[in-house]
Amino acid sequence: MKTKYWMTDGYGSKALIEGADERDRWKPLGWSECDEPAGEDRVWLRHEEHGGRQRFPAAAVELWAAKGWHPSDPPVPESPFNADQPADVVPAATSTPTTDTSGPNTAAKSKEK
Repeated sequence: MKTKYWMTDGYGSKALIEGADERDRWKPLGWSECDEPAGEDRVWLRHEEHGGRQRFPAAAVELWAAKGWHPSDPPVPESPFNADQPADVVPAATSTPTTDTSGPNTAAKSKEK
């Protein structure tokens, strides 16, 4: 059986992470180990049937457990740049100065020579 770790994002959300590999995967994403949730903490729960995730107040975790919600890891953060199909990024417009030789000033300059 894997060891379970309580982790926090530092903003009041806590999640139950299973296994050292998962714990180590969440650390670079800003999560750190912490004490069990209490008070005003919010806890990530996952439903045992449909797999949905939601944050609940720590005081309500036991009440929601009877409805199939149990402490879990948070959803993986999605970045439009690191997704399987990244968001379309419009390349920056580049402007190259052009020399227009067909203008009226060009004719006048060629007569001066």
